[in-house]
Amino acid sequence: AGIDQSRQATRSSLQKINGLWELQGSLIRLALYFSPAVMQASLELIPEQTRRVFLAYSGGLDSSVLLHLLLGSKSTFAIIPWHINHGLIAEADAMEAFCVQQANDYGLELRLDRLELGKLQSNLEAEAREHRYRLFSEAMTPGDCLLTAHHGDDQAETFLLNALRGSGSAGLRGIAVKRNLGEGILVRPLLDYSRAQLQTYADEQQLSWFDDPSNQSDRYERNFLRNKIIPDLERRWPQLRQSLVVASELQAQAQELLDELAQIDLAEATAPDNQGIATLHLPVLLKLTPSRCKNLIRYWIARQKLTALPRRRLQELLKQLSAREDALPQVATPEYSIRIYDQRLFLVIERNELELPCRVDFATQTKIEVDDLGLYWQRDAIFELLHCEDNGQQLSLKFRSEPQLESDDKHRLKRLFQKHRVPPWQRNTTAQVYLDEKLEGILP
Repeated sequence: AGIDQSRQATRSSLQKINGLWELQGSLIRLALYFSPAVMQASLELIPEQTRRVFLAYSGGLDSSVLLHLLLGSKSTFAIIPWHINHGLIAEADAMEAFCVQQANDYGLELRLDRLELGKLQSNLEAEAREHRYRLFSEAMTPGDCLLTAHHGDDQAETFLLNALRGSGSAGLRGIAVKRNLGEGILVRPLLDYSRAQLQTYADEQQLSWFDDPSNQSDRYERNFLRNKIIPDLERRWPQLRQSLVVASELQAQAQELLDELAQIDLAEATAPDNQGIATLHLPVLLKLTPSRCKNLIRYWIARQKLTALPRRRLQELLKQLSAREDALPQVATPEYSIRIYDQRLFLVIERNELELPCRVDFATQTKIEVDDLGLYWQRDAIFELLHCEDNGQQLSLKFRSEPQLESDDKHRLKRLFQKHRVPPWQRNTTAQVYLDEKLEGILP
């Protein structure tokens, strides 16, 4: 009995010692994790050649932590907090005043922009973000870096939001750590930290920040997830946020592989440029599996910096790849359309219809210009193109908008369009060259 009691006491002592070691290890890890030096190491993502660092500064907890980290760094770049007042909440002016005061206290020059978005009826979050990043992009010059204070919780929420919207790997990969923006670069150095960790850092450093009351409004999708849905999920799955962050990282890796595959396919499928319009060889697309073909088309659209084609529209496009050419198949969005002609896919940006004159007479002028079309030619270059001798003919340009054409001209014009492979949607704005009222050719 005495031996058993001794063994039990020894085990109890060892358990306590192990518990103390684990506690000490946890405390050491916690202290290291939240030390300013370790958190400032995240700023190493900023390129070495950076001259100016703009910080998207709302005055909230996250951007206040990032501003404090920047001020504690030993780098030589200029630090410019940038506040954008969207005017969407009653406290917008108070937030602006707080940011101005904080910048003054730190001895920094604040960049301030105001947007009027209150009358927008669509998704205010998306509209505000679009306007904000447009401002950022236009201001970036070589050597500039923009920092935003997105953190791990934002990453988890973004994954859930995009999953609920039915996004693929491109959406589920979440928020990028770094990407190009205008002529500069965008960096998000806090994605490895949770909001709770930023809160701990801010408390330890005794920082001040402005609590945006709109964060409590469930009017916005992200707030609804953050305030209503995620807390319930975390009570059942405590590691939810970490798991979603890992899932985002895996999706990012998957999307990287898909992009690499699309680059290979694009190199084989790219057709000759058609007046600045991106084109793909239809026969190459038809050889690919449907999944691989969709992947290539998504990548092709993304390279033009256009909004992704909705899933149903993409499926519809695949069905049209085998349609008869004379059917002139196309899939349209408000931003662009994808059309099929001459065994090629065309990505056509939608623009307002031009009101062109039926004809423009240039007589014997040496400069032939139509500003609306960006058409600028020298007379001698036109004669060289048409293989005609210049004998002082009266030169005119006509367009398909002319109500009536002579029967012979109609047939000749059709043959010219076919010979030069002019797509049907470009024919109304293709200049027809007439010399002494005789159709001689077209200008590409």
